[in-house]
Amino acid sequence: MAKSEQQRQKKLAKKRSKELRNQQQVARRNQAMKSVAGQMQWASHFPIHSCHVGQAIFDPSGLGSIYLTRKLSDGRLAFMFLLIDAHCLGVKDAGARICTVGEFEEFFSRGVENNQLAPAEPSYARQLTEQAIAYAESIGFPPHPDYRRVAPLWGDIDSSACQEKFVFGVDGKPLYHTGPFDDPARQKFILNRLSDTVGEGNYHFMLGGPDEAFNALPFADELLNLVDANESDFDDDSDEDDDDSEWMDGGRVIEGSVSQPAPRPHGLT
Repeated sequence: MAKSEQQRQKKLAKKRSKELRNQQQVARRNQAMKSVAGQMQWASHFPIHSCHVGQAIFDPSGLGSIYLTRKLSDGRLAFMFLLIDAHCLGVKDAGARICTVGEFEEFFSRGVENNQLAPAEPSYARQLTEQAIAYAESIGFPPHPDYRRVAPLWGDIDSSACQEKFVFGVDGKPLYHTGPFDDPARQKFILNRLSDTVGEGNYHFMLGGPDEAFNALPFADELLNLVDANESDFDDDSDEDDDDSEWMDGGRVIEGSVSQPAPRPHGLT
């Protein structure tokens, strides 16, 4: 084979190899975009559009939301929603979506008034979230399983740029107040975990919680399930008989104490 023909064959082989690598990269990217985590990872490279933190997080309910949005090149928004429980569970729920500006504004407008949403620096929102997670993990509760799927939207936001130190719990103790979606099995799991991690008498419990904690999110059924989760960190796999009489009295838990609304916590030290 002539030298010129050998060179031509080498160039063709190199070209085919490059095309194959490009095809593999496109295939991997397309596969990643089928998942929420992949979509949020891709969207994290776009500029931040807005960030809001619910001031209700520092109200007696201790429950509020965080919204982070990034604007994509086609004008749509990628947004992440987090429900923060500053008294006990940290990231209580999470969701994410890519949608039009109008669709996002429809969701957002229904949470502004009741949830006291206010503009915030993205570093502040991430620092608050990470401290809430650290607090909850210290008493035995990981963030909601969907958090790891939506968290890539944080991207390169640097939480260390925020020097705020937040206070969690109430009077130095965790306060768990049940939510509208907390069935008896989940309640029992959480109370058992608190007994194991901080000990009986070292946490508060309130059945139902302050009304404002749940009125703050009238559209929760739409937002809290933006991501379908197949696993749950709150499954109670115990084979023991669930005898509520040992841990409830007249509809209120008697171990751990506190059945009245908790005092207003301080948001910052």
